[in-house]
Amino acid sequence: MLLRGDTEMKQRSVAQKRGILVFIVLYLAYTSVYIARLNLSMASPELVKEGMINTRQIGYLGAVFSIVYAAGRLFNGTVSDRVPPFVMICSGLVLVGSANLAFSVLPVFPAMMVFWAINAFAQSMLWSSVLCASVQVFGEQRAPKMTSYMVTSVAFGNIAGILLGAFLINRFGVRYAFVIPGLIPLVLAVAVFAAIRRIGKPVRQAKTEGGQTGAWRVGGLWITLAMAFMHGLIKENITVWMTVYFVDTYQIDLSKTSGFILFIPLVGLLGRLAYPPIYRLCKSNEHAVSLWGFLLCVIGAAVLISGQAGAVVALVALSLIYAAVSLVNTSLLSIYPLQFAPAGKVATVSGMMDFATYSGGGTGSFLYGLLIDGFGYGSMFFSWGMVSAVCVILAIVLKKTAVANRNA
Repeated sequence: MLLRGDTEMKQRSVAQKRGILVFIVLYLAYTSVYIARLNLSMASPELVKEGMINTRQIGYLGAVFSIVYAAGRLFNGTVSDRVPPFVMICSGLVLVGSANLAFSVLPVFPAMMVFWAINAFAQSMLWSSVLCASVQVFGEQRAPKMTSYMVTSVAFGNIAGILLGAFLINRFGVRYAFVIPGLIPLVLAVAVFAAIRRIGKPVRQAKTEGGQTGAWRVGGLWITLAMAFMHGLIKENITVWMTVYFVDTYQIDLSKTSGFILFIPLVGLLGRLAYPPIYRLCKSNEHAVSLWGFLLCVIGAAVLISGQAGAVVALVALSLIYAAVSLVNTSLLSIYPLQFAPAGKVATVSGMMDFATYSGGGTGSFLYGLLIDGFGYGSMFFSWGMVSAVCVILAIVLKKTAVANRNA
């Protein structure tokens, strides 16, 4: 009996160590793709200054990234339910690195568009497989908790992207803002392969009498998709426009901008780290968390709409919006899809959520480039307030639906 107990303890210890290793490697991998995304935001003012692109073209690049990423998430989400996670994650990391290295030569604008589109599609290959790997390594009960921590890699990636991008641009020149972020994913692709190559493809449970697994019939999917689209209008465009906004509006020197706007992702990180306790306070109802998040977005947008706020007040308001929308993002893209695990559809639903989010982001990037040129940044903030108000109503409906499903 003692021997069996010792063996079981050793097995649990090995499993725990393996779980920690997998978490760290996947965390770093997903952090790296945000570094290889935010670098464009950091480089944009310098690229505009050197006459390589203009404000509208920044919007076009943001739109192309969001649209291609959205389509890629829909496609790759379905594929990720059918192949081992390492296949998608490693392939995506290699393509992300290659696209950034190609972008670093700063070719003519149409070529920039192509390389940034490749970067977007490559990044769309990762998250669904990260969720699938988490479910298999940590189990369905622990996966929501571990995923809520995993998603903080987004905020860490934003912070690292700002710091690294500013350092590289100021020290070595704008090209290096794409060279180094291109090399990092290539190295991490090797680490991911070593850590998770033995994890198989997701397993689908047996069907119910109705011919489908029960979780696939969870209500509110289409309303959730609509809310994901509208939150994407805000989330993706904060990082696209924040640097240019402060340079244009407050004439902050580029060398000082990185330290100034770093406050935004830092507060966003706090929002993501606060998700687990807030989730518990909301009785494990992710839609209740979203409801409070959108209410905060309404408040932050109301402060920014007039355009009369000083730089510090604007920074606090944008940070509040980013933290709030980070809570919403965790609910919609990380926690909500996990309930579809019995149907073997975690990756598929995750892809659908991201498709809706980045469709919203792409739509916003395209429109905001035009609106800002014609009416200023206040028009963008006004739209954020309006869609947040609509999402408050949708979140109330989804919250009640979730409670009714649990009580049924």
